[in-house]
Amino acid sequence: MEYNWQFSQKSQCSQDDKRECLGLVSELIALSKVARRNGLLSLVPYAEKNSSFLLRKGLQLVVDGVNPQVTRDVLESYILSGDYNGKELLERCIILEGVAAIQKGMHPKVAKEFLLSFLGEESYSFFEEEYEDGEKDSLETYLQRLEDRAASSDLESRLDNIILKLNNDEIEKFLMEINTGDLAKAIKGLGGQAQIRLFNNLSRKAANALKDVIEELDPMEEAEMKEARDIALDILADLDLDLDS
Repeated sequence: MEYNWQFSQKSQCSQDDKRECLGLVSELIALSKVARRNGLLSLVPYAEKNSSFLLRKGLQLVVDGVNPQVTRDVLESYILSGDYNGKELLERCIILEGVAAIQKGMHPKVAKEFLLSFLGEESYSFFEEEYEDGEKDSLETYLQRLEDRAASSDLESRLDNIILKLNNDEIEKFLMEINTGDLAKAIKGLGGQAQIRLFNNLSRKAANALKDVIEELDPMEEAEMKEARDIALDILADLDLDLDS
């Protein structure tokens, strides 16, 4: 599909129509999360039961291991043969790109940005209000589950103890120096109180992002976890903190 000015004219529809497409975007993002967490074959039940012919067909091609370009070509042919306009065209193009994002393994947050771009700025704000309000509670619930968790190894226990001794200014300096991926790997096995200290020094948006990264981490080898913890300890050492006090 060519997303040009001609497409823009052909896909014009009301704001109400665009808002009705937001549920589809939410569904595709949820499918993307399932696929990243459990693999493409986990989409088999969705491929068999989905009420949308085009989405059902796209998911079937994905779980069958069809080449991504062939998947796109097939879905595009179905769309073009229907000569759709307005909301009908918009929905089908969102499905096309959502399936492509899932098959590529695109991060759900990136997929969300791309799919919502079809619906415009007003729809983006409405999506956040209507479909993402639950994230505020999920962060609190996540942190509550951490409260009584103990560190899972001696090395994590050392990092755990260091973080608990830091003041908020020192924690903020540490968080500015470490990237989100390394931080997620380093703290995944920490005790709950140390993790909570770190989360509490992040903005809500950053805390939700870190939570998502931690939850989406694939099972890690011990060497990979140790490397991440060593990176965290090196950063703390470079900040000239008294780590042994």
